[in-house]
Amino acid sequence: MTTMTETTAPAAPSTARRGRSMLLASGRASLALIAAAAATALAAGVLLVPGPSSAPTVPALAVTPDRSDQSLVCAGGALGLTRGDDPQVAVVAAERRLSAGAGLVEGALAASDAVGGGAAVVTLPREAPGEVLAAAESVQPETADVAGLAAAECLTPGRTAWLVGGATTVGRTTWIVLSNADDVDAAVDLSLWGDAGPIEAPGTSGLIVAAGTQRIVPLAGLAVDEGSPVVSVTSTGGSVAATLQTTIVRGLTPSGISIVTPIAEPALRHVIPALPVTAGELVRERSTIDGGTDGSPALRLLAPGDEGALVTVTLVPAAGGVGLVTEAALEPGVVLDLPVTELADGEYGVVIESTEPIVVAGRTSTAGTGDAADVEWFTPSPALPVGAEVLVGVAPLGPGQSALLHLLAPAEGAEVTIDGLPVTVPPGGMAVVPSAADAGVRISATGVVHVSATYRGDGLLAGSRALPPPSAVGALTVLPY
Repeated sequence: MTTMTETTAPAAPSTARRGRSMLLASGRASLALIAAAAATALAAGVLLVPGPSSAPTVPALAVTPDRSDQSLVCAGGALGLTRGDDPQVAVVAAERRLSAGAGLVEGALAASDAVGGGAAVVTLPREAPGEVLAAAESVQPETADVAGLAAAECLTPGRTAWLVGGATTVGRTTWIVLSNADDVDAAVDLSLWGDAGPIEAPGTSGLIVAAGTQRIVPLAGLAVDEGSPVVSVTSTGGSVAATLQTTIVRGLTPSGISIVTPIAEPALRHVIPALPVTAGELVRERSTIDGGTDGSPALRLLAPGDEGALVTVTLVPAAGGVGLVTEAALEPGVVLDLPVTELADGEYGVVIESTEPIVVAGRTSTAGTGDAADVEWFTPSPALPVGAEVLVGVAPLGPGQSALLHLLAPAEGAEVTIDGLPVTVPPGGMAVVPSAADAGVRISATGVVHVSATYRGDGLLAGSRALPPPSAVGALTVLPY
């Protein structure tokens, strides 16, 4: 299999470098003491080592620490409820996974709250011949309650996550999925917001996610009949990978599934490279079946701080031309679902700028033959590092389905190379190019670009993001004094 999510790690030190490190240890105060002090010097990247004042010409020594294992945690299969008098959360469709990188080791969490569940863990060991990894998953359930296509990049676990998407109104089900691949338990606190402001609910503090396990929390148990939820996840002890899985049933017809991946923190600017509008007229007709408003394109926005925010939204059409600009005022702590109306079918990106830190995500839907319908939440994509080659996972797909890469340059333009293919992204514009599915794609750019993938089929729509590689410890400069 192959997967998505990027991770670069520094190259293993050469034999010559190890030899120089050993000489330093034997000719100075104990290297063990230096290593202990290095933790406080990492941020500066400079380490002072005692040296004789009579030898001012001793050269500085660059020491590259050994890299550590790098791991990505995937979202897992599609969730639903078992039948019977005592329904339980269960996996109703297994995921398809792509893992890209040399020397990867794939494993799984030991236990999950879902029957048949459990997240995959993709690891690049420190001794592996490769230096980068990426992973992505897709899933396509077809049951009486859950149907559609969902995809997501696999994640580096973290201490904080903001999840924007989903609902708990009639016909809408949203699960909070917390996966702990660490060796220690994680204590998780959840904070909730809705269209009336912060939501106070019991059972949101001190949730224990045991090491090597997955917890699944029904959002409806914390926020009943909420049409516009936002969830903040904070963990202590172990780090967690946090996602939402949300589904829609219109009347008696399952009408979509989406996996919502997290924003690291509120920010003044967010970029969503893909907000596609497909089968717009048919979507509008179908969305009236249950009186819901979640068929039309929209942005969900929240200013979680004590101050409100003035937000400027710029829609960037891939076809070129002037994008639509909209402004909205956010009250502090109150979620706003901002409709993005009157858009012709096509490919769009979104740049959101705010006077105060905010979180945001975009939602679109599609429809197809018969009752086929789907929904997707698009989380902002961070900028990729300029000049560096990034490995991006494009999820596996089924027959008759296709993948596209969306590249958006919010300011200056960029020359982008995708597996050797040159692509020009104009200033303030975007480009959309076809991509192979089930593949690791290498992308580099001369300027700031944000990248995501979308996946299409008959009445199917999903997306995943290209993420920068996790931070790696660079070389330390050891100086005599």
